[in-house]
Amino acid sequence: MKIPCLKVSRKEAEKVRRKLVEKNLLLKGYRVERDENFVYFPVKEDVEFENYKIVYREMKKVGKKSYEDVLKEKGIDLESISIDFIGDIAIIRLNDKSIAKEVADAIMKTNKHIKTVCIDKGVKEDYRIRDIEIVAGKKKTETMHIEYGLKIKLDIAKVYFSPRLSTERMRVAKQVKENEIVIDMFAGVAPFSLLIAKVAKPKKIYAIDINPVAVKYAIENVKLNKMDDIIEVVEGDAKDILPDLPDADHVIMNLPHKSFNFLPLALEKGKILHYYEIMERKKIEERVEKIKRKAEKEGYEVEIKNVRVVGSYSPSKQKIGMEIYRLNS
Repeated sequence: MKIPCLKVSRKEAEKVRRKLVEKNLLLKGYRVERDENFVYFPVKEDVEFENYKIVYREMKKVGKKSYEDVLKEKGIDLESISIDFIGDIAIIRLNDKSIAKEVADAIMKTNKHIKTVCIDKGVKEDYRIRDIEIVAGKKKTETMHIEYGLKIKLDIAKVYFSPRLSTERMRVAKQVKENEIVIDMFAGVAPFSLLIAKVAKPKKIYAIDINPVAVKYAIENVKLNKMDDIIEVVEGDAKDILPDLPDADHVIMNLPHKSFNFLPLALEKGKILHYYEIMERKKIEERVEKIKRKAEKEGYEVEIKNVRVVGSYSPSKQKIGMEIYRLNS
């Protein structure tokens, strides 16, 4: 199987290796390979790293077994398992909970940095908090996650965070221009805001969340990453907060079950909306047209671009992302 590799000249290899390690972008389980002129670093899917080229190569696995190898040997179907790694915590979702202990043991045995393994029993409403059950390791739910070199502290049982959106966060960050204003309507512990502040050098970011615990961690993360001068964290309901904020160049709407309800408010405040919603794939076109009609009813002409599947949610539903451009003031 061919995997993505960062192709780097031999003289730059060590400098790039240190940066990839710092940003947690190396793909574990594969050897770094070299030829006469270049070094090939196995990297995570969809990585964009400075101006270096991504090539796809057959790469050798290291001798150490992965948790996938261990589970395959036990005859466990990997398709029935989903795993997120957040800091030193692994969160698993599975169809058959009777295999939870075997899965947890395989993860801890093959990933020495993992200290806790939890089952995700679903996301609770209001604050989008995971219903967590610890099945192996330390009885703790707070961790420090590293994403593109940023430190993100959080408690997985008290706030919602998805490492699977790292590429999406970078995608949005690259659309923001220097000195622009950004409103992150449902910021959580502020991963979107932090990455935008690092990559884009905006004038100001307002990171809003209604969950006081998420706000506490967002404030701490802003300080940890020395971004106090760019990011202002605001606690409260976006419906109450937005009217008092200045107009924004970008508004991030990452509340996928309820974003549509906030559309009129966001259209009034932002030029470009980064909109996310969970829906059935066959209903995407219908939703796009409904957004256009809703905007027209509010007095706005919009153009919708980059409609895409961001991730899966259930067998029948997926998380969709799109950019909504307001064409008139």
